[in-house]
Parts: sequence; structure tokens; C-alpha cells
Amino acid sequence: MVALAATLFPLAAVAQQDASLEFENVWVRAMPPFQPNSAGYLTLTNRGKAAVAIVGASSNVAESVELHTTREVDGLMRMEKLTGLAVAPGERVEFAPGGKHLMLFGLAFRLVPGDDVQICFQLITDEEVCTDAEVRMSGDTPDAQDHQHHHSTE
Repeated sequence: MVALAATLFPLAAVAQQDASLEFENVWVRAMPPFQPNSAGYLTLTNRGKAAVAIVGASSNVAESVELHTTREVDGLMRMEKLTGLAVAPGERVEFAPGGKHLMLFGLAFRLVPGDDVQICFQLITDEEVCTDAEVRMSGDTPDAQDHQHHHSTE
């Protein structure tokens, strides 16, 4: 974590001036009964003029949320925890199955299609930006277009 802070620290002063993250197609996977964890997906775009450094995430329905990526290691696909993510001005980052994603651990209750949950990102500047996420079986639902533009205002 110290190495990440040292790497992202120069962004802190700049990021505080303009943390304009735009969220699109934000959803969390519905899970079967007794499954304590889930995954979240979205596309985020930095519409600001400064880089934004994300150092954590949280949700109103989980004990903890981690940023993860999926990588091939020794011929096997493995999940790895990310300690942070820098998003340059104008950059678009996809959190999708098989790539970067959010892991929601210790769900407070079973997530069923149609539920709405909150996802928040903690920035290196101690700011928090939040958006709503729809609970779905998959990202390929006809109503996905209805949830396209969630803007943060915090």
C-alpha cells in the first residue's frame, strides 16, 4: 500500500480539483441462496481535467469491496486484488467479467434481480464518489440501456 501511495501521491493535489467520474452500465451479479459474495461491473470515464486515483471501494450491501483483475498465471486464469487504479483525464476503464471487476464480500442479504445497491469509490484525496447499481443475472439484459449514465456529484 505504501508503494501505491507513493506512486499515486503526485495525483492527489490535481485529482482534488476535478474528480468528475462518469459511470455507465453499473450492475452487480445476482447470486444463488447462501452465496456470501458477488461481483460488480461498470464502465467509468474520467470526464475531468485531472487524473483520478481510486484506492478502494465499498457498498451498502457488503462488509467489504475489493478491486480485482483477472490474469493468466502459469496457464490458469486467476483473480488478483488491485491496490488502486489511476484513471487519466478522458480515460475509460471497463470492469467486466473476465477482466477488472469489483468483488463484494460478506453480503448482508441475497441479491436478486431488480434490487438496487450503492457502489462507492474512495479516492486518494479522501473523497468518495458513489453510484447506484442494478442487480442482474448478467450484463446482457434489454434494460441495460436504461441505466447508462450515472454521474457522480460528490
